[in-house]
Amino acid sequence: MEKRKPNDLPPEQCSAVDTDTLCKLLCCGRHTAVQIGDLANARITMNTRVLWSVQRIKEYLYDISG
Repeated sequence: MEKRKPNDLPPEQCSAVDTDTLCKLLCCGRHTAVQIGDLANARITMNTRVLWSVQRIKEYLYDISG
């Protein structure tokens, strides 16, 4: 399997991010980031790889912030 190349774009400009980048974007741990992603219905699964929709995450956080 080929190693992924790092992305030069900041996470805010990406349409989908991996779990580690989601943790950095939300400034929280892996467990909390996955919970937020699942509550936002932002999980994108391709075979065994999981990505998260940044737009859905942002919309969810905006909605729950009141």
